[in-house]
Amino acid sequence: MYNEKNRDNFFLPGLSMMTFAAAFTIVEERNCPIYRRGENLVLTDKAVSLPMGKPACMILIRELTGLLFELLPYAADGFAAQKESLFTCGGCTGLIKYRLVEMPDTRAEDVEQDGSVMSGLIEAVSPAELLQIFHMHQKTGKLLLETPGGAARVTFREGALIAARFGELDNQEAIYALLQEREGSFRFIPGLPSSLMQAREIGDFMMILMEGLKRLDEKSQDG
Repeated sequence: MYNEKNRDNFFLPGLSMMTFAAAFTIVEERNCPIYRRGENLVLTDKAVSLPMGKPACMILIRELTGLLFELLPYAADGFAAQKESLFTCGGCTGLIKYRLVEMPDTRAEDVEQDGSVMSGLIEAVSPAELLQIFHMHQKTGKLLLETPGGAARVTFREGALIAARFGELDNQEAIYALLQEREGSFRFIPGLPSSLMQAREIGDFMMILMEGLKRLDEKSQDG
């Protein structure tokens, strides 16, 4: 859902203070495994909202968040010059095309019955990229994962890492091990109890991520 070159930078510090919201409708669909013509998508400066009951496609999320900076200069006039533009997502076996429409009267995030606002398969996105999504969106809540290596939990406060658990591993070591997983499922549940809102960060997010990716690269070379 974002451009490969800058998907790490689709949200900048302070951007959440801005008001941005754009709605799209799918006008064409060819062999898409998830979405259908007529379904709506919503992009705001804080979240991507997908059709209710549908799993999250990280390819589509990347494409949508990549549009944020492209459309931001035109938000004030209601995207008048972009109303006829056709946007495409075709990063997998299927393809969808969507265009801008009037903002529907819905919440920015559709919450599923278990309280999660996003769920999907790890096969569609690497754990590193998944962690970056919630960090860059400055999310607060718990990312829960089920993998062949076991269950994992990563806790965020406004995008900062405040706890992680994977099997018998905690915090940084849990993150390093989690980055090696390539299969499984995930779901993100927003919100934290007040007792965790003042918890200390386990370390700088990017430093932890880069160290984990370094270890992953070294392991692949040794293998």
